[in-house]
Amino acid sequence: MVANCDRHCPLLRRMLIAASAFAIGFSLNAAAQTSSPGDHSADGQSLSSSSSYSAYLSTDSLLGGSSYAEPSNGASASPQYGGGRRSSSSYPSYESKWSHFAFNGGGGFTAPIGNTTSFNQAEAEDPNGPLSPSQGWGYNFEVGGGWNFSKKFGVLLDYEFIRDTIPGDYLNILAGGSGSGLGGNINTWSFSIDPIYYMPMGRKNGAYVTGGGGFYRKVTNFTSPVQECDPFYGCFNVPVTVDHFSSNQGGANFGVGFYHKVFGEDSNAKLYAQVKYVFVDSPGPSTSNHGQGSGTEELLPVTFGIRF
Repeated sequence: MVANCDRHCPLLRRMLIAASAFAIGFSLNAAAQTSSPGDHSADGQSLSSSSSYSAYLSTDSLLGGSSYAEPSNGASASPQYGGGRRSSSSYPSYESKWSHFAFNGGGGFTAPIGNTTSFNQAEAEDPNGPLSPSQGWGYNFEVGGGWNFSKKFGVLLDYEFIRDTIPGDYLNILAGGSGSGLGGNINTWSFSIDPIYYMPMGRKNGAYVTGGGGFYRKVTNFTSPVQECDPFYGCFNVPVTVDHFSSNQGGANFGVGFYHKVFGEDSNAKLYAQVKYVFVDSPGPSTSNHGQGSGTEELLPVTFGIRF
């Protein structure tokens, strides 16, 4: 049996080697058939396709922009709302042009100073001498408009009306005694050009200075009671102007004030309180305007109101 094995083993060994070679060759042929030329082409382009997808999925491509590039050394990012740096006293470019329009309005009381506060008793007793009228306290109101060149500086055209009383002792001397019922008032109104400069002292509070000059008109009125009767209300006395003296002249003013942004720090509206010195170069008393001309007028109007 050993001899038979020895005789037939070489042939069997040759058959096994041939079968193995056939199996290996068949496997290689099947693998070659599985990979077609088109697939090899796709594999060759896989790196390119991957690069294309990477470019497509980049941040800038997703946002619809081009590929990202670092800015050059000389380039700088521009602000989102346009324009370069602005000082805190300038209006931002996104604010309305209406922000430049200035407006103010207010009212208060007025105190006379200087030669408008008293009269000369000796002159009052001299029938040929002029009186220097005395002015009492009164009231005032003002309104104006103009242009704000910045948040700190503007120019306004102001209209101001001031009414002062005439003290009773002066009227009694002028009328020759008490009980005459003589009354009077002194009205001063003006148009002046007044620059204004704001000085912030916080987010909502600040101060300002203003001043200027222009046209002033002063009117002194004397009134006397006249009885009028009505069938429904009866009879009563009505003051009627019996004499007046007026003059047109130049004048000047200077004032300081404080403001508060009650509607918020970003609002242009400001509540204010101010005091001004007003000088009016009105003519002095003379024989032609006896008892009426007071000379130069000096006033201190204190005003409360709102500014934009």
